[in-house]
Amino acid sequence: MSSLNGWHKGERTIQEKLGFHGAVSQSWTQIQGELPEQHRNFYSTCLPFIPITTLDSMGRPWSSILAGPDGEIGWASSETYDQLSMRAKVWDGDPLKANADYHVNTTDASQRKMLIAGIGVQFSTRRRNKFAGLVKTIENQGGLLDICTSVDEAIGNCPKYITIRNLVPFPHTKPRVTYREINLPPTGRLSSDLIAFIHSSDTVFLGSSYSASERDAPRFPSHLGMNHRGGRPGFVRVRNDGRTLVLPDYSGNRMMTSLGNIEATPLASLTFPSFINGSLLYVTGTAHNLVGAPAQVIMPSQDVLTTIEITGYIFIEDALPVRQREGTEPQRSPYAPPVKLLKEEQASSTYFSTEDTIQATLSRIELHSSDLATFTFESPHKLNIIPGQAAILNFTSFLGASPYKHMAPENPNLVNDDRIRTWTISWCSSWTSVADGVSTTFSLTMRLKPGGAVTGALFNIANKLSAVRPELLEDSRPLGLNVTLVGIAGGFVLEPTDPHENTEIAVSREEEQMSVQKNAPRRLLWIAGGIGITPFLAMLSGIPLYSAEYEITLLLSTREPDVMLSILSHAIEVAAHKVKLVVHVFSSTEQFKNSLPSSVSLHRHYGRITSSFISDFKAECVYVCGPEIFEREVTQGVVGKVRREGFAY
Repeated sequence: MSSLNGWHKGERTIQEKLGFHGAVSQSWTQIQGELPEQHRNFYSTCLPFIPITTLDSMGRPWSSILAGPDGEIGWASSETYDQLSMRAKVWDGDPLKANADYHVNTTDASQRKMLIAGIGVQFSTRRRNKFAGLVKTIENQGGLLDICTSVDEAIGNCPKYITIRNLVPFPHTKPRVTYREINLPPTGRLSSDLIAFIHSSDTVFLGSSYSASERDAPRFPSHLGMNHRGGRPGFVRVRNDGRTLVLPDYSGNRMMTSLGNIEATPLASLTFPSFINGSLLYVTGTAHNLVGAPAQVIMPSQDVLTTIEITGYIFIEDALPVRQREGTEPQRSPYAPPVKLLKEEQASSTYFSTEDTIQATLSRIELHSSDLATFTFESPHKLNIIPGQAAILNFTSFLGASPYKHMAPENPNLVNDDRIRTWTISWCSSWTSVADGVSTTFSLTMRLKPGGAVTGALFNIANKLSAVRPELLEDSRPLGLNVTLVGIAGGFVLEPTDPHENTEIAVSREEEQMSVQKNAPRRLLWIAGGIGITPFLAMLSGIPLYSAEYEITLLLSTREPDVMLSILSHAIEVAAHKVKLVVHVFSSTEQFKNSLPSSVSLHRHYGRITSSFISDFKAECVYVCGPEIFEREVTQGVVGKVRREGFAY
């Protein structure tokens, strides 16, 4: 039975903003007033540590980590259904020590009641449960804290966004506080190494609080919240001020308890753990939820996010008494969407106002193979596109909005599908001398993604037209298929040799002097993995825009060399007079047709591109595009300046 009387005002407000309130109006009844038997067993027998939230003397939430003394399980117990006891190791610097001292020793009787919330996450199974209540007693016993809590809220959560890890005890920690700013001054900021630490994290524990007014307290008493947030490494971003964190909100159970607390009491805490070296970054600050356009101003294409302006932080090294087992790798949640960057992180990108909608119409389709095609779009607007950049397209008008799904084991990508996709532009009319200067035509060469909602729909159209109306492949405009162009993004472009060329891309004078030698061709090495060839198609097509001549070596790894070389040949013809090109194709077959112009030197290789092969090349700059694993492998052999452009789904 629930101990709640409904959703409090903050929860109702954020649910209504997101259009969820009707669907979850009675879901508060799922939050039980005591610990179910399976939760009691879970906390007692499955967890080496439990993240908790407590308040400091200023009412700010901090997210602490409680653990047994040696990183083993069995340090927590539940004697009754409304009680959870923990004999925990708490290292110097963890906020719990100071927070507990304040509540125990304060002369303010109203502050002696110490609220607490926690979450148990079993990283090997993605199982998680939450609890909240108050601390009945807390005592120091032989260097350990004995904490007895009275639980009045308990709920199980879904496994989404939890990264599976094989964690083992690491009892011989030597915690040391290396940063401590309990009250960060207004001009203070995180150091660059702490920002890098955040950007490498795929897990964070989110603490929140609900401070009830006198009027609301009888029905909706004050309480704390603790939750898990996960994603791909870097899903939490840091703004340029070095003190504001941006936490995107992914699709969940729609109860919005954490964001509801923040809506009512704009404070939050985040704790970032490293399961490799045991470091912990604790932050607390003022928090605000942003929905719709205000969110997208900060993080384009993200409809809901929370900003946390840090007012205090602590960084402790070698503290967490568990570590990822040596030789194992984390298993990313299939529900975790690609990382979205802040707008201020994308200086070379342009996002169009939602008030000035820019439409693009599908005008031509060229099928290269069963799962590779080029789709060409026309826009009545003049677009400034640099070769190598990508188009961000919203297919909602084409496919309809994605319906809500809590879980989708058959296709996890559907859960956070906003219908927005990004593809590198492989050709653009503005790169040619005959561009009319008014409208813009651009092509996207893409691979069919198994289970992909957008590529699946596009390829279905292409295949049906090929079968029954092939003339519409050549001119697809009668279909009237329109999409919204959200923006033009990306900085994976050729660096200009003249300061007046493509002024959107800034290069230093020192770089200019190093890269440009009197009339000497620029020597570049391009490395492409499969469909990663697309930005190089654009660069070749756009080379006539540049004043320099080029000597380019392209290393192409592909399972379908005939198809890729056919696509490549057109771009080469456009740029032929300004580029000397050598192509090395690595494939599982050496038997393929050479469809390249005679001016291009082609070399066939069996197998994969190796780092030793790459190390033989000397180039002014190396450009790499392909899947993450491919990029990581090939760049091991690269010497000198490297520019990378990965792609993720």
